[in-house]
Amino acid sequence: MAKGIIYIMTTAVSGLVKIGKTGTSNYAERMRFLEANGYYNVSGLKRFFAMELEDYDDKESLLHEIFSKHQVGNSELFALDQDLVRQLLLSFDGFVIYPDKVNKEKEFDVVTAARKQGALFSFYRKGLQNGDEIRFIPDDSIAAIVVGEREVEYGDQNWKLSPLTYKIFEDKGQLNSSGAYQGANYWHHHGKKLKDLPDITS
Repeated sequence: MAKGIIYIMTTAVSGLVKIGKTGTSNYAERMRFLEANGYYNVSGLKRFFAMELEDYDDKESLLHEIFSKHQVGNSELFALDQDLVRQLLLSFDGFVIYPDKVNKEKEFDVVTAARKQGALFSFYRKGLQNGDEIRFIPDDSIAAIVVGEREVEYGDQNWKLSPLTYKIFEDKGQLNSSGAYQGANYWHHHGKKLKDLPDITS
């Protein structure tokens, strides 16, 4: 059975990820090349997650088949939640290469919890409306505007909270070891953490 690496990279475009494969010995060079040169006219690629697996060719083909409805043309780009792909990869038998020193089982639980919380969170249910401003708790100068039930606008792009939180910490060089964030824990509206806002019942 051939062993190799399946990787996920984020891009400069919100919600667009690259799912690719490479031989174990080529991984570091492949990451450097993609981060420097981009892919398929998309720039700003950054490594997000990578796992070494047996039968990596077949498993990468399976991922592309599972997510085919989200694929951009014939490329390895997909309009997907990066944590969904990571969660699926973590369910495979293999060894996490990036980030370093990650406990696979614990990581799966953390990502699953973050995704559940993200799926359940609703700005509207918390009483916020389109056009309302939220601010980033670790740096109050960073603001985003609510544009949907689960989306905000930041930097001329629409984001879900968890990927945006990841991007901001990444840009600051302050990512946590898991890279999984429950977005509503990191933003506030008028001084009240989003996660702690009561549900509005009509």
